[in-house]
Amino acid sequence: MLDASAVLALLFDEPGAAEVADAITDGAVISSVNLSEIATVLVRHGRDPASVLTPFVAQVGVEPFGDTDAYAAAALYSAFAAKGLSLGDRACLALALRLDVPAVTADHAWDGLPHGVVVRVIRMAR
Repeated sequence: MLDASAVLALLFDEPGAAEVADAITDGAVISSVNLSEIATVLVRHGRDPASVLTPFVAQVGVEPFGDTDAYAAAALYSAFAAKGLSLGDRACLALALRLDVPAVTADHAWDGLPHGVVVRVIRMAR
């Protein structure tokens, strides 16, 4: 399960991009919520999200975010509030838990999360 921060590292060729590319090769998925986050960042940078993300989406599965996922993400709020995780972060984690796959992120706040979440942080802390 790819977090928006990991995909942005790939798109902007930041440290950790190679690990994200490897995850895509291994059959990664992304939530529709995180895809929207990425599209928003691209718009902020004056780029057309469809032209940038169409090749990406062709290589990964886009996992819908339904009502069950919404409740699961909300349930993670109390456990992760101290880490400052956003709705997008919790959406990614809820789907990773449901699909029983690791969450791939560039966000070090995710390191050592409870609840059996397997997290792969793609770059070293600064």
